[in-house]
Amino acid sequence: MHRLSPATATSEYGTQPLRTNKIIPFIMAPIIRPATKADEAALSNICLLTANAGTSAKDLHTDPALPGLIYSLPYVNLESTWGFVLEDDGEVVGYTLGAFDTRKFEESAETGWWPLLKARYGPLLQDPDAVLTPADKTYINTIMAIPRASDAMMAFAPAHLHIDILPSHQRQGWGRKLIGRAIENLKENGVQSVWLGMDPKNIDAAVFYERLGFGKVEGAQEGIMGITVQQWEECAV
Repeated sequence: MHRLSPATATSEYGTQPLRTNKIIPFIMAPIIRPATKADEAALSNICLLTANAGTSAKDLHTDPALPGLIYSLPYVNLESTWGFVLEDDGEVVGYTLGAFDTRKFEESAETGWWPLLKARYGPLLQDPDAVLTPADKTYINTIMAIPRASDAMMAFAPAHLHIDILPSHQRQGWGRKLIGRAIENLKENGVQSVWLGMDPKNIDAAVFYERLGFGKVEGAQEGIMGITVQQWEECAV
């Protein structure tokens, strides 16, 4: 969105409007707003373009919807979820999504999300004519036997989150701001800690999370990191 800003000039007579036919655009800064179902296409696309250890997985799939069906779209469709998107000039370029109560989220997905996907994708694994890449098969197998959060993860926090930002808006402070908005939201809803899962091969992401105050969750598998609201607030000072 652009707003027009009148051109002015300063002289000994004060500031006066310039007589010009040029239109000087005022460019709106990116905003963070709540995610909605209307964002589904953007959420799915961002998930695809960051699914390969933070880089694009577009060339790894014959079905580009698969990453988003697992890691982004459930969070605008199921119970106990929340989400925020980073929007720049009307385009969604990043998100943080999550659940207040992971067990409740898992139960909601078990009845309201995975069955339809299992019916849709399961037969493809047995179809000799189906054109599936190794990445397609990995995601479909995940859908067919979706893992539950471990006891160690749940002992650390009931809540979890995901965050992805397009390369065009990375390394500009937006990741910190999205995480900050997510933790503010969790605190407002009485949740005092949160964990996330990351690809261990994504070294840049690990460095980013550690810089924000995230640490490894004791007893959880590699790639699971967590932070408490108190730790976040102490690091933010």
